Amino acid sequence: MTTKIAFIGLGNMGKRMSARLVDPSHDVFVFDVNAAATEALVDQGAQSAASPAEAATDADYVLTSLPNAKIIESVYLGEDGILQTLRPGAIAIDFSTVDPLTSRKIAEATSEKEAFFLDAPVSRGIAGAENGTLAIMVGGEKRAFDQAQEVLTVLGSSITHVGESGTGAMVKLCNNMISAIITAATGEVMVVGREVGLDTRTMYDVLSNSSAASHMLSDYFPRTVFGEERPVGFTLDLMMKDVDLFLNTAETGTVPLHLSSAARQVFRAAKSQGMGAKDSCHVVEMYEAAADQQLRF
Repeated sequence: MTTKIAFIGLGNMGKRMSARLVDPSHDVFVFDVNAAATEALVDQGAQSAASPAEAATDADYVLTSLPNAKIIESVYLGEDGILQTLRPGAIAIDFSTVDPLTSRKIAEATSEKEAFFLDAPVSRGIAGAENGTLAIMVGGEKRAFDQAQEVLTVLGSSITHVGESGTGAMVKLCNNMISAIITAATGEVMVVGREVGLDTRTMYDVLSNSSAASHMLSDYFPRTVFGEERPVGFTLDLMMKDVDLFLNTAETGTVPLHLSSAARQVFRAAKSQGMGAKDSCHVVEMYEAAADQQLRF
């Protein structure tokens, strides 16, 4: 028997993830408000649905990859939403980056339908989605997580059950907050190095093999900053959204948020300068402009 999978949200990540699921063992139904995105997946062997509710009808798994909490709530809870047709025992998996309160709200509503919900945000970007090497951090019931391995292992190579509903969402926000801090710090300090006469490649070689090493420096900066072209992967607007989500959640606690708050101010300044559609690593351009230097190899 084939497994019926619904995939809703065919943006940069969703279209690549859903394409990996199209094979003879899966009946994949797709929906996106962008008809062209849906048709592109139909051309690859998927079947189109007219709404999230239609896509979810009789599905074993309903997967979503969506931009923000408002859209997620509409897709799950709306008049034509997933929960209108989600069958008992089905597993809904949300790969979006969202606040943990939203994930818990959807999980509770899904449970009332006698179905399961996993918040499962991802890392490793477009390349990971295309190659099936995403890092997937999952919150929700362990039995649903175990059952969902047949889907998750097609999409990711590092799959971790973090805990109860909402914990997947929160650990992703922690990940992106740390990434934002490291990105801003790396750009700021390396441009200072350029201003006092250091060569970019020399700095990179030394720093990436010293205590300042990071995944952002060794992987992201060479792809998005140091070359002649500066391609866009994860936009500054998306990073700003996730930084705000982290701080909105963290501000209800007692931990001083000195570094997180400072990073938010850096990214807000870049956004105010019209850099929202650029890659989040391109925040370095603020420092480059101030110093009249460029971080190029």
